[in-house]
Amino acid sequence: MKLAVISATSAAVLLSSVSVFSNADSNEIPAGLPTEHNLSLKLKNYYQDRQKKNFDQKFYTEADGEKRKIKNQNKEKAWGQGIEVNFESGYFGNESAAIGFDFSLYGGLKLIGKDNRSGTGILKEDEVNFVKEKGLYSAKADQSSFGKIGLAHIKAFAGDSNYNVLARAGLIQINKPLLTGESKLIPTTFQGASAEAKLGEVDVYGAWANKVSVHNSDKMEEFSSSKPGKDGRHKDATKIDNIYTVGGSYLHESGIGAGFDYAASTNYLKMYRANLNYTFPIDEDTTLFLEGQYFKAQENGDAWYSKGDSGFDKDAKMYVLNAKLTYDMITAGLTYSKVDAKREGALGFFDYQLASDSGRDFNDVDYATKRQISDFNYNGEKVLQASLGYNFEKLGVPGLNASYSYTRGSDIKASGMKGFDGKYKESEHNLAVSYAFQQKELEGLNVSLQYAQHKADKEISEMKNTDKKGYSFDKTTDLRFIVDYTVSVF
Repeated sequence: MKLAVISATSAAVLLSSVSVFSNADSNEIPAGLPTEHNLSLKLKNYYQDRQKKNFDQKFYTEADGEKRKIKNQNKEKAWGQGIEVNFESGYFGNESAAIGFDFSLYGGLKLIGKDNRSGTGILKEDEVNFVKEKGLYSAKADQSSFGKIGLAHIKAFAGDSNYNVLARAGLIQINKPLLTGESKLIPTTFQGASAEAKLGEVDVYGAWANKVSVHNSDKMEEFSSSKPGKDGRHKDATKIDNIYTVGGSYLHESGIGAGFDYAASTNYLKMYRANLNYTFPIDEDTTLFLEGQYFKAQENGDAWYSKGDSGFDKDAKMYVLNAKLTYDMITAGLTYSKVDAKREGALGFFDYQLASDSGRDFNDVDYATKRQISDFNYNGEKVLQASLGYNFEKLGVPGLNASYSYTRGSDIKASGMKGFDGKYKESEHNLAVSYAFQQKELEGLNVSLQYAQHKADKEISEMKNTDKKGYSFDKTTDLRFIVDYTVSVF
């Protein structure tokens, strides 16, 4: 499905037919629940330029019994315009129970994206094909525009301001610690249900999904693993019936917080996350935040296939210690993490993808040492990160923020991999600048620039690509320029 033009006017006409409920009883709705319908238009302009450096221009591989000499596509570039038309109904009911519904149209319009080359994952990409030209094969995949229904769900609220539950069912977004839909031009959409509950000072949640439409696709697909089978995007993988996640958090008035999260995919993978944190006010202008996190991933059945794209044999662990000091407009951070993800005969890594085939790139897990290019999650890796951020409000530029971080990982090691018995390292510089326009006529307009430079021992790329003889690199740069603008139609 190609996206042509979606105007705010036409979207308003399209959605006006569903605004049939009266708000006459809006005074009965609990405070905080909107009673008026809302239609908004979100525009997201996204440019990304990624380059691998210091590697040979050709490599060899075997496919379908044929040895192929392949030309590297060492420049990845794409530019797209994301469009979201979001309708949110008001809530209808009384002070203890109310319902509503949301509906969205999503689209991605190609501005730059070569028809014969794989890009950065911003735009829709066809299946990669190897085309022979002048004795060399090139990996080619057309990039194109796309459009689809984004959200379409019923929402329901029950309870009061201290004890309540908010539930959604249909096409939804899920953004939880162990199951977060990745977003670029547009968000990832799940087919499923979710619920969030407030129980005094404790917050709990649950979410379930059996299909996903990733951020650069117009299809709703079943989950599958990389284990050979008859399902998945290419009908050659094992189906994963569903994915779910549950968890909760607690924040005491003293500043002590805690959380626990669990996620599992049927017969494939299960994950745990435990979090303990403390916010300590030193004085009126200074705050210290301390955090400890423990992650564990473990095989969950016969769909787990360590010989495929999976990151470890049986289980993997990751520990994260994070400290952040905020003084006036300055924030300084220091973070340490360690990974144990053994995979025999390969370079293991902490694998947090709850599906592997059709669901690849749908799931994101956030932790402090995860960076723009590298996840810093290889087996044995010890990571140290220093960061610095500044808010320019007191210098007369409210809305302007800048940050820099340097992350270094060492002691990366494979298990039983011939020719790779050393310990390897990687590092990454990250610079980000963002500005939220303060003028009333430009309210909702945000601009951000993100630049990353990653260096790693070339053996890491060789271990990850054992099927590509001669394929190695030791440096990658990634530039992203993003403009967000959200306009309320009514």
